[in-house]
Amino acid sequence: MQLSLSLAYSVACLFQALPASAQNISWPWQTYKSSSREPPSLNITKYGPTSPGYLFFVQNGNYAHNYSLFIMSDDNELVWQSAPLGDYAAFKAQTFEGKPVLTFFNGISLPEPYGWGHGIIQILDESYTSIYNVSLTAAEENFVTIPELDPTQLVSYLDLHESKITADDTILVTVYNVTQYDLSSVGGPVDGWVSDSIFYELDIKTNEILFKWSALSHVDQIPISDVLEFYPLADYGKNQSLPYGYFHINSVEKFTDGSYLISSRYYSSVFKIAKDGSVEWTLQGKSGGDFELGEGLSFSYQHDARIHREVGDTVQISIFDNANSDVVSGIDQTKGIFMNLNTKTMKATLDRAYIDPRDTVYAHSQGNLQKLDDGHVVMGYGSTPKIREYSSDGSVAMQAQFGPGDGYIFSYRAYRLPWVGKPKTAPDAFACIDAANNKTMVYMSWLGATEHRAWKVFTGASNSSLTLAAQVEKTGFETVTSVPGQSPLVRVEAQGRGIGTFGASPVILSQDTC
Repeated sequence: MQLSLSLAYSVACLFQALPASAQNISWPWQTYKSSSREPPSLNITKYGPTSPGYLFFVQNGNYAHNYSLFIMSDDNELVWQSAPLGDYAAFKAQTFEGKPVLTFFNGISLPEPYGWGHGIIQILDESYTSIYNVSLTAAEENFVTIPELDPTQLVSYLDLHESKITADDTILVTVYNVTQYDLSSVGGPVDGWVSDSIFYELDIKTNEILFKWSALSHVDQIPISDVLEFYPLADYGKNQSLPYGYFHINSVEKFTDGSYLISSRYYSSVFKIAKDGSVEWTLQGKSGGDFELGEGLSFSYQHDARIHREVGDTVQISIFDNANSDVVSGIDQTKGIFMNLNTKTMKATLDRAYIDPRDTVYAHSQGNLQKLDDGHVVMGYGSTPKIREYSSDGSVAMQAQFGPGDGYIFSYRAYRLPWVGKPKTAPDAFACIDAANNKTMVYMSWLGATEHRAWKVFTGASNSSLTLAAQVEKTGFETVTSVPGQSPLVRVEAQGRGIGTFGASPVILSQDTC
C-alpha cells in the first residue's frame, strides 16, 4: 500500500487546509533507547477501577506525530505500534476461526466533505504477521472515485468505516462509489453526481461477495429528499469532484436472523435491511421514522450502531450519538446511547445515556461505543482525541487523551480489548558505557510482546564469554538497568514466570558514552 500512502499525503495537501489558529498545536510523545517507536504520551486520569485489557486506537490528523496503530496500557505504556506509517482506521482485536486477530483499514482516506476512503482491510495474527488482505477492485465492481485520484494507484476500494468479522467468519465492509445520478427531484442537476453508500458481506479468504446492498438502489424506500433537513444539497452533486454524499454509511452489524443493521450519518437514522435487501424498518433520531421515540431519546449524525441483545420482539442497540457534524455543531453534546426497540409496538425507549458532566464533548465526526463484559462502557470520541471508560453505574472510570482539541488529532474508533501478543521478532536492546561511574547502562524492550515479566542481562568481552550480570523485573515497555563494569558486549533475554526464556536479543556492542 505504499503507493496509496504517498497519495494519501498529497490528497491531504490538496483538500485539507491547516487552520491558522492551530499552527502551534502539538502533543507530547514518548521516545526510547531500545526502540524507534514514538507513541503519544497519554494524559490519563482515573476516577475508579477500570476493566482489564489494552487500549486500541490509531493516530491520524494534521497534527499527529505519526500515522500509526497503537496498543497501549492505560498507565501510558506502549505494547505495540505499527510500522511503516500509514493512513489507518478502525483498529481492533477480533476473532477469526476461533483465533485472535488484529484488523484495520489500510489505504487512503479523504477528509471532509468526503469523509471516506479507499483501501484494504488487513488482518494480522497474534505474531503481527499479515495473514489476509480483504479487498475489492474497480475491475470487479466497476467502482469510480473522484477524478483528483489516480485509479491506477488504488489497489482496492474498500472503505474505512466498517470491518466487522461476523459469527460466521465472514466480514462486513463498506464502499463509497462515485455515481452519476439525476438530482433534479431535490433541486440539483439532471446530470448530477452522488457518492453511493454500499455494504458487502465477503468471504475473508477469497473476497467472494456473499451479499451486497446499495443505498442508491433503494431510494424508493429511503428517498433522497428525506436527508435534506440534515444534509443540504448546497453546491454538492454538480460534478464528479464534489459528489453529494447524502447517505454516508458508517457501520454494519448482523442480526441473528441474517438481516443487517446499518447506520446512515446524514439521515440521522439506522435501518434494518432484510435478507432480500428491502428496508424492513427505519429508526430516525428526531422523528422516530417507523418508531415512536420514548422520553429523552433523540440522536443525530450518529456512528457505530451495534446490536447487543435480541429477545422476542425486543432488540437492544447502542449508538455513538455525535449530535454534531459539518452542518450543525456545538449545540447538543456527544453521548453514548443504549436503547430498546420493540418491533411489535414500534416504540423505541432510552435505556441509558453516557456523558461526562465535568467535560462536555462536541465530537464533530467519527467515534464509537463499546460495551465490555463487566458492564463497563468505552467510548472513543473520534475527532476529539479522547477515550473514556464508564463504570456500570454510568460514572467515568477513566479518561485517556492523546491529542489537543477537536479535529487536529483523531482516531476513528477506540477500544479496550484483551490481547496476547507473540511476536516473531527478537527483543531489542541498547547499551552504553557510563565510564564516570564504572557501569554499563542497559535498555531493553520487546515490541508487541505481552507475556514476559522479567529480563536477564548477559555481558562480556566476547560472544563466547557472556555471563549473567543482572536479572530485573519488567517495568513498562522499556526496562532500564545498570550492571557494574564497562562491558563491551550485551545480550538480553525476556523471561516469563515459570516458563523460562521467551526470546533473546542479538549480541549488541555497547556505545562508548551515554
